[in-house]
Amino acid sequence: MIVAGQGPTLLLIPGIQGRWEWARPAVQQLARHHRVVSYSLSGERDAVPPSPPRTFDDLVRQALNALNRATDGPAVVCGVSYGGLIALRLAARHPERVRALVLASPLNADFAPDARIRRWIAHPRLMAPAFIAGSPGRIVPELRAAHGAAWVPRALGLIGRVMRAPHSPDRMAQRIRLIEPEDFVSDCRSVTQPTLLVTGEPGLDRIVPAEASCRMLDWLPNARHVTLDRTGHWGIVTRREAFAREITAFVETLP
Repeated sequence: MIVAGQGPTLLLIPGIQGRWEWARPAVQQLARHHRVVSYSLSGERDAVPPSPPRTFDDLVRQALNALNRATDGPAVVCGVSYGGLIALRLAARHPERVRALVLASPLNADFAPDARIRRWIAHPRLMAPAFIAGSPGRIVPELRAAHGAAWVPRALGLIGRVMRAPHSPDRMAQRIRLIEPEDFVSDCRSVTQPTLLVTGEPGLDRIVPAEASCRMLDWLPNARHVTLDRTGHWGIVTRREAFAREITAFVETLP
């Protein structure tokens, strides 16, 4: 677990790759106005606990334990992509610990894996080369939109973070399996805390379509949505200043 900055406590839950280091630029930017707490998901190197989760609620308990170690009071909880579902369940099951909720390009609450994803889940190592080969098509358009001519050095920085904190196809596939029996739409309907849904532009998020994330607005009773322009799924990194401004402005409105 890492803690950075001073101010209102904000728990940042990473995405399906499980490594907080991928969001390091967002952590550094948010730490200017917040006390940011983050960690790696169970099963990753240096994670607490180190053993892989058996159920999705094991990941929720891990988030709650991180929150309990960080503060005695309620905190703002921000979940990124897959981590958005962990944050959502945490807010639904432990409302006294979650002051407000931020969902950053969240995996949609009604997610159901299609045939392509099911093939990947069944054979994650076999499908890894195809997954990696498709990465430029998912990421490069977003980097170009966010950084223009400077996109190449930014891409190299992203690749460097990924290489220093490598992900596991097996663990990613297992995390997808964990959500298949879960009812996250009911979680949405039970969350009464103020909620900020942050997405990129619809045409630029080629990982979780922004319109899929935005379906959660139909079920969250106290949510509003902001779009970060010139970015897609990686807005917490590619537009980290804009992302941090939106979070800070949202927190300042809280009672």
